[in-house]
Amino acid sequence: MLEEYNKLKVNNSDKIVFIKRGYFYYTYFRDSYIISYIFNYKAVNSKVSFPITSKANICNKLNKLNIGYVIDNEIVYGDSEIYSSYLILGYNKVKHEILIEEINNILINYDIDTLIKIRNSL
Repeated sequence: MLEEYNKLKVNNSDKIVFIKRGYFYYTYFRDSYIISYIFNYKAVNSKVSFPITSKANICNKLNKLNIGYVIDNEIVYGDSEIYSSYLILGYNKVKHEILIEEINNILINYDIDTLIKIRNSL
């Protein structure tokens, strides 16, 4: 699946590339950050997936935003500057989600009295 994604991405660097497998579409790396940002999907290991039943909603929104994409061997052109802008927003969202998850994992290990002391020291 990644091999297919990478082949398509070479000639479509400013478009979101979707790969269909079974009942889901997948996108990876930079594209997953954009989809995560726009649709509030969680990017896991730089991958986002959604059911094929969501295809129309995804495509309609990307068309409205003028973001190009490749899906089912169809290329839809968009504005590469808009793609880049959403890439920055998506990357920052994912970075924040990772940081919050790391903080949550640390806090889970503290008991309530320690957390209250930390809060009071802030």
